Amino acid sequence: KRSGSANNSTDAITTLLSLPIFAFTSISTTKFGEKWHRLYAGADGWTFQKLEHAIMGYDGPTLLVMKASSKQHESVTLGAYTAAKWERNKRDFFGVPDCFLFQLVPTLRVLKSLPKMGTRGGHYMYFHSNTNTHNLNPSKKVELAEGLGFGGTVRTPRLFIDCHLEECRASSNDTSFEEGHLGVTPSNDPFSSTFSPSGGSSTSSSLHIDSLEVFAVGDSETILKGFQAQSHYRDIADSTLRNARTVDKAAFLGDMRNGVIETKAFAHRGQVDGRAHGCLKDDGKANGM
Repeated sequence: KRSGSANNSTDAITTLLSLPIFAFTSISTTKFGEKWHRLYAGADGWTFQKLEHAIMGYDGPTLLVMKASSKQHESVTLGAYTAAKWERNKRDFFGVPDCFLFQLVPTLRVLKSLPKMGTRGGHYMYFHSNTNTHNLNPSKKVELAEGLGFGGTVRTPRLFIDCHLEECRASSNDTSFEEGHLGVTPSNDPFSSTFSPSGGSSTSSSLHIDSLEVFAVGDSETILKGFQAQSHYRDIADSTLRNARTVDKAAFLGDMRNGVIETKAFAHRGQVDGRAHGCLKDDGKANGM
């Protein structure tokens, strides 16, 4: 939920989404384990950067659960399970077939992953933000959805959470998960967010996210290894950042010692003074004379 206290470690029954999740995960305690550790909740900071920091580096199964609502105030609880770790700023899909989409409210539905057939399918997980991506190749403009998702395409994932953590989009079919409606009940109203044209086989829902949580799940050993991997990941990230700052500082001090910065500053001042007197030189020839 967007307000309230946050706790990094919690049992499933302490969450706001406890009742439907408890019934759902009781089906398989082997896969989900008896005790969960919360990686992220809205109270930790309602930004995509906070979510990214919370889940990146954790190497183990995770369960993403959200409550959302339609414009007609219909409530939906849905999410996804995946056994693969999240990867930062991917421009394509990743993950393993051990994953599924689910809906708990208003109806219970589990949509298993489909096997990859050549170039068809295999679009299990997606994570893309604008950090360090737009400058990779400025001449090549590719319209990628910014956020995280499952299934579908890089432009329109089947289950998608936008980079503002405000909107969730869910559709009824793709080539990576079983067919089935996610979101509010389809409507015959052409102005509804869940409208499907007559004879159309696909429906979609546009929902407002009310709460979002991500949990580390599995047995105790799996979760421990996942957190150890995340700790190592963060140590490397911190070390890389410190080294980058040290290199920048060393380069600056080197320029100071060599007079590069001072030379550039006086050169700029000379150009400004030259313009003021109409005698800025270019290639040895006076201008404005």
